[in-house]
Amino acid sequence: MKHLFKIIFVFALVLTSCNNDDDSNVTPANGAPVARECPSTSSLVGQSRDFTANNQYRISGTVTIVSDCEIEISNFFYNGLGPNVSVYAGVNNNFDNGVNMSERLNGRRFEGETLRFFLPEGSTFNEFNSISIWCFEFDIDFSSVSF
Repeated sequence: MKHLFKIIFVFALVLTSCNNDDDSNVTPANGAPVARECPSTSSLVGQSRDFTANNQYRISGTVTIVSDCEIEISNFFYNGLGPNVSVYAGVNNNFDNGVNMSERLNGRRFEGETLRFFLPEGSTFNEFNSISIWCFEFDIDFSSVSF
């Protein structure tokens, strides 16, 4: 019984720290890129994929490559409970050397919304082919698509 209380205490501590609003020590690799006009030369332009199912954070939606630097996420659902979460671009579902595409998404619930995000200046979908709802706090892919 004593062991069970210890496990519950540690679990509660982890949950509390995961939902902590003090992210002063954890920041995305770069700020959210600004909207801009981009050409549509990448072979990925116009392609769409659905996010992999994620029951814990209730993530779903469809990602469409709009141009060489822009995506649209339609019918986007996310419960907003993850710590320090952003839209992130990577290569072949590897996000270690990827780039941030959004402001933080945590703390806000999304229910069937359509959102647009941009790659940083100088980056295109000729370099990236995967999109993730990425948790910077724990370096975890909450849900992703690969083109």
